[in-house]
Amino acid sequence: MTWHFEIQEGNWQLEQKRYSPALVFYVTAIELLLKATLLRPVLYGLIHNEGLAEIMIKHILGQTGVERYENLLAQLFDNLADIDVKKISREGTKTKLFVECRELQKVRNNVIHQGQSCTDKDAEKGKLVSIAVFEQIVRPMLYSLGLTVIEKGRIVEA
Repeated sequence: MTWHFEIQEGNWQLEQKRYSPALVFYVTAIELLLKATLLRPVLYGLIHNEGLAEIMIKHILGQTGVERYENLLAQLFDNLADIDVKKISREGTKTKLFVECRELQKVRNNVIHQGQSCTDKDAEKGKLVSIAVFEQIVRPMLYSLGLTVIEKGRIVEA
């Protein structure tokens, strides 16, 4: 899985004090975790016509921004794992995890599209949020589907 590489690269960039690239990698990891790791396979599993599944996936997941697929993700979690993902927060913060994802995407977009830079705190928050997305959203959903993650981010049957 690519998300594993993105987090590792973000960690390396952060260690090198290259905060803007680190943030870009962390936010990319968040998007890959939510879209490619969770939503894409679940949608393929729910839509049994491969051609129709691909059309739906391109339509639903074709754009960036957590808010574009947040409600779909929340409904899938509620139905498949009995988890209200919209209420999940990282330990030590009251801000909801999806809100933090959206905030980081805005900073990342400013870095990429407006040439702005970000702070070490932004990059560190990106690291913490990307790990929380994996630990608090992706892992529980995979577990509810009878799957687990092993070395290098590979997903296998539990």
